[in-house]
Amino acid sequence: MINLIDIEQHKNIVCSDEVLKDIQKKFLLVSSKQLAHFLGKKNDSSLRAARHNGTGFKPYKDRHGNVWYNLIEILNEIGLTNGNH
Repeated sequence: MINLIDIEQHKNIVCSDEVLKDIQKKFLLVSSKQLAHFLGKKNDSSLRAARHNGTGFKPYKDRHGNVWYNLIEILNEIGLTNGNH
């Protein structure tokens, strides 16, 4: 599991609006419950099982232990986008 960068450690770093727009095109974090709903699943138990087994979609974890998935990465992985958005 990959830990997200703790923003508090980097709060003095300033980036341009263009950089933020580019980041927004690459990341859209959703919870496993949200992802399960998006994929038409009854609940997120299969996502949890896949995560436990080290398979499935790449999860991200914040400093509080919450698990997130990047919906844009998943859409690209399953072939629902052309990689440009």
